[in-house]
Formats: sequence, C-alpha cells, structure tokens
Amino acid sequence: MTEPRTSAASHAPSQGRVRRGPAPASSWLVSAYIALLTALLVTVAVLEWRSGIETPRWFVVGVLALLGALGASLRERELGPSIGVSFGTVVLAAALPLTGPIGAAVVGYLNYLCAWRPQRLRARLFNASMSGCMGATGGIVYVVMGGVTPLPAEVTPIRLLTGVALPLVVGYSVMTLLNCLLIGGMARLVNGVPALSAAKRTLSSLGPLYFTHALIAFLFVVLWVPAGVGLFSVVLILGPLLIAQWTLSRDAEERRSHSRTVTTLVAALETASPYSEGHSGRVAALSSRIGRRLGITGEHADELHFAALLHDIGLVAVAPRLPQGEEQISVDYLASIGEHSEAGVRMLKDIDFLREALPGILHHHERVDGRGYPSGLVGEEIPLFARVIAVADAFDSLTATRSYRDPLSQDQALAELRQRSGTQLDGHVVEALASVLSERPWQPTIIAEHVREAHGTVHDHDDPRVSDLYAAWSPHPDGVA
Repeated sequence: MTEPRTSAASHAPSQGRVRRGPAPASSWLVSAYIALLTALLVTVAVLEWRSGIETPRWFVVGVLALLGALGASLRERELGPSIGVSFGTVVLAAALPLTGPIGAAVVGYLNYLCAWRPQRLRARLFNASMSGCMGATGGIVYVVMGGVTPLPAEVTPIRLLTGVALPLVVGYSVMTLLNCLLIGGMARLVNGVPALSAAKRTLSSLGPLYFTHALIAFLFVVLWVPAGVGLFSVVLILGPLLIAQWTLSRDAEERRSHSRTVTTLVAALETASPYSEGHSGRVAALSSRIGRRLGITGEHADELHFAALLHDIGLVAVAPRLPQGEEQISVDYLASIGEHSEAGVRMLKDIDFLREALPGILHHHERVDGRGYPSGLVGEEIPLFARVIAVADAFDSLTATRSYRDPLSQDQALAELRQRSGTQLDGHVVEALASVLSERPWQPTIIAEHVREAHGTVHDHDDPRVSDLYAAWSPHPDGVA
C-alpha cells in the first residue's frame, strides 16, 4: 500500500516566499477526514457481518495481520517522490480468498495500526483505516465476482483460475484504485495538491508493481490451501518477500545518496547567487508538472527533476566573473553568462546518475529561433528537457521579485511567455504550463525588501528580456552579426 507524504526532493526557499496553489486544509479537516474514513470502515464491516457473510477463521486473520504488520514496519519510503512500497499489500490481497471481506478488513486495519516503525498517531490511524477500507471493499468485489471463500482444499485448476485468480485480480484492482483516490484526498488536504492529479500520479507510478503483488498473493494462497502447505507457506513466501524488500532498500539508499548530492550542489549555488534561493526548487516543481502533462514519467521524470534542480549550477563558476553594480546589462555580462550552462556540465559530467540530465542542463538557454546558447540549436533540435526547463525558468523569473521590478501575476507571465512562443520558447510547452496552472494556480514569489536592498541591482539572466538582449548581441543563425 502507498502512503501520502510531502516530497522533499525540491530545495525549498525560505526568504519571503508566498504559498503556491490551493491552501492546505486546517488540522481539524484532516482529522475529520480520518474520522470519516474510520466510520466508513466500521459501517461496511458491520453491514458485511449482518449480511450473512461467513465469519473468517480468526487464526488465519491473526497470522496474516502479523505478517502484514511486519511488511508495514519494513516499508521503504524513498523509492521516488511520494512513492512507498510495502509487501503488506501482498498479505492484504491474499486475505481476500483466505479470510473473506470481514477478515480482509481486519487484516488491513491491523497491518498499519500494529506496525512498529515510528509514526505519528494521525498518520497511523489514517493508514490503518484506509487499508481496512481497501480490504473490506476488495473483499466485497471478490465475492461479487464469484470468488471462493473460504477456499476448499480440493479445487480444480479451472476453478482455481475462475474462482480465485480472476476475482482476486479484479478485487485487488479496485483496492488499488481506492488506495490512490484516498491518498489523493489526503494530499489535497495536507499539501493543497488536486486530489485527482495526486491519485493519477500514484496510480501511474505503482500500478505495475501492484499487479506483481497480486500475482505473489495468488501463489501464496495456492501454497496455503490447494497445495496443502498451510501455515508453513508463510515461511516459504516470507523469504522471497524479504529479499525483494532488501533489494528495494538498496535502491532506496542509492536514491537517498543521489538526493543528498543534489541538495549539496543546490546549496552551493544558492550561496554563490543571492537571488537564486528557492529558484531551483520552484523550477523543478514547475518542470515536473509540465513534464507529467507532456507524458514524461518514470525514470525520465526523475531525470527531468534533477536537470531542473541543477540547471543553473554553472553559476557557481561564472558568478565571480559577472560585472557587479551595473544598471544596464553589458556585453561583458552577456558573454560571461553565456558560459554558465557549459560550466555546469563540466562540473557534473563525472556524476553517473546525472548523465541523462546533462542535455537539459546544457541547452536550457537555447531558443527555438536558434539564437540562444551555447549551441544555437533550432526548434526540436533542442532536447525536450531543455525546452521544458526554459519555460519553467522564464516563468519563475517573471513571477518573482527582482531588484529592478515587481513580480508579474500568473496571467501576466503566461501572456509574456505566449508572446515568445516560436522565438525564445516552444509554444507546445508553454501551453502545457498554462494547462497545469489552470488546475493549480501559482502565486508570485516575494523576496523580502531587506534582501533586495542588501544586494542592490542584480540582473536575472533568466529574465526573458536578457534572452532577447543575448539574441540581439550574438551572431544570427546565418552567421551575420
């Protein structure tokens, strides 16, 4: 089962930042959501009991609840942004044919209520009630689909297929959808993320893995009853599950190492460039939203996220050479700033996990008319990651306070970007940004006045007008100055 959490992948700003998107709900609404979910679970369980559904064998329920609690306790939290996996999902799926709807509801609830890893009480109650509702709902669907429960010791292969495998897959699919929807609701309350958007993201990330769990659960059931292994099937299934969990944990530790590396690099950038605090995180958040709208998912989404976080890392090398205190942008400034994307790639080229992110970093200041830098690429010659980052970069610049202007509103900034479609920016990517902002608006980033006064006039190389000045100064695509 997945659990909602706030992604920590973006490096968040701290100075004068205004909250973006819908405001999160108050604490009492979150508590009310959990109470409502718990009441729903109790109501469904009581209705199932009064409908005459056979009472489960409580010994089996206890064994599965204990095994599920082990899985919930060993859950790996950092397989990706907002993604977590537990082999408790295997146990919950197996509970459908082994214990029926009532037993599955109890197993689901106890899985997370009794997990012994540290967890806040409210989070524990939410996960327990959500898992219980999943078990109760999946159990009902399993029975409606003609699922056999309790499973007899003697069963033909055809009956095993039609009376166990098919109903289990359908029931577990419904459980997965319910899991994603309930997480979407909590994400909306806690983080202000649109519920359906969060649900779709969870489903797209974990859908295939869930079906793998359903297959293992079916094998678990076959071992327990038709194969006659009984309780010893727990031992047989626990070994492979723990090995799989260990493998996932190794992957997660690698991800944590990657995240620490990127966070350190972003911190170095923000130290070197006073107006960049929070900029990398905001551009990464925008790029990820645009990327999902353009169909960038899975590992490619991670690569885009890293590229967006580190797109300006080359400023660490270039910033000391930038002219200081100039009211107007000089040729020296344009010549120096034009080197930062290549400097960034030189800094990162030996970091293996960033290899696929490098083209996005190198070319994020190319223009679709061919008058950008460093290579003067035209149109779709520019890598998609770079075109996405370019739009997010320009939008964040326009909607953030600068020493020489106030921030633009979302609509004003979008109008500015649309005027540059076909020259500086890819119009298709601009419209993707407009689409995601229509679902979850973006508020301007206000930088505190004392910060602005302390640093004086600082030109923002991401401002679209700087891109125009560079295009006017640099050679035309045909080589004529």
